[in-house]
Amino acid sequence: MKKGAIELSVGTIVIIVLGVTMLVLGMIFVKSIMCSGIVLTGEIDEKVSNEIRDLFGAKEYGVKCHGEGTDESKLGDGGRRKIACIINEDEDSTYRFRNIDITSLKGASTSDVRRWILDDDVGTLKVRPGKTTVAVIILDIPKKVTDSSLKIEMDVERTTGDSGTPSTETHTLYIDVTHVGGFAATIC
Repeated sequence: MKKGAIELSVGTIVIIVLGVTMLVLGMIFVKSIMCSGIVLTGEIDEKVSNEIRDLFGAKEYGVKCHGEGTDESKLGDGGRRKIACIINEDEDSTYRFRNIDITSLKGASTSDVRRWILDDDVGTLKVRPGKTTVAVIILDIPKKVTDSSLKIEMDVERTTGDSGTPSTETHTLYIDVTHVGGFAATIC
């Protein structure tokens, strides 16, 4: 009788030790995942802060859009995504965004990508000196889209209060669209 009780207690102890070991290993695994996620989030926060500083902090006059020039811009799939253009002026001006054209360089077809633009008429924006004005282009990107590279071209027409003569410049934006996994899409 005592022999059976000892075997039962040894088996129980072995199971408890294995369970605690698995619990500790699981906690270490979860900790490593969480730490790498926190580090990644910190890097993203730093990049976003730099982008905001570049867009809002710079006192350059004119239009600067997200994804223009050397700025690398990535958007996730599965929802409405905004592309912002910041306008700074030193005099009263009127801006109009026209002829917004989107082309697929890689991934989804150009005909599919053109349907992603929800509103291609930003309208006429009156810009006051010293005030920052934001123009937004909204894309409705479907879920589970293949990784794509987009080229967005638009004409920006500027009319100043003094001259009344419009001047037009073309802005070219390069945007990468990446697939967001199911877990990340659920959380985000």
